[in-house]
Amino acid sequence: MSGWLLLAAAGVAGVAYGPELVGLYQLGRQIETIAQEDNLLGGTWPRHSDACMYCHGFEGNSRSQVYPRLAGQPEAYLRKQLKDFAGGERSDPTMTPMALSMSEREMESLVSHFSKMKPAPNATFQGDRERLARGEALAKAGNCVACHGQQLEGQGEFPRIAGQGYDYLRDQLMHFKSGVRRDSTGAMQAVTSQLSQQDIEDVAQYAASR
Repeated sequence: MSGWLLLAAAGVAGVAYGPELVGLYQLGRQIETIAQEDNLLGGTWPRHSDACMYCHGFEGNSRSQVYPRLAGQPEAYLRKQLKDFAGGERSDPTMTPMALSMSEREMESLVSHFSKMKPAPNATFQGDRERLARGEALAKAGNCVACHGQQLEGQGEFPRIAGQGYDYLRDQLMHFKSGVRRDSTGAMQAVTSQLSQQDIEDVAQYAASR
């Protein structure tokens, strides 16, 4: 008799709370789906990509002009830079110790994570119209698209510079010119050696505004 009472009570509860129960079930399924997709993109928590957020922004789209945007960067470029920081080819007080502390698997997780992120427009930068036009002319004269892609979107071991932070672009161009930073092809040293300080700033404005 008690079994029939329990079944009846469950039936009444189903009628009374059915919509809420269905809603909770659907919410649970949605949360599970989101968690699975998130794990596929970046792996389980805690993960290194969370530590990157302070400088590189949410999903690799930094709102600061100082730090590089990692969203949508080519896998080969991201991988090379991490290995360069770990191997001493590049030096940075934050990135060098972080890269040295990472395993191969952890590096690959970061590479996969940021390469899959969608790059957002650099909405926090506003360039000068005349300097943008001059920067575009200089970029065309230097044939930047040969390495960085037709839309400066990056390809292979060459980074996406479209929509990058202005200050970051300017500083990196200056580092290539001074020899603080080098690239294995020698292309960046050759290009920047012909640029004045104003040229560098104009090119950085153009790329940042793309």
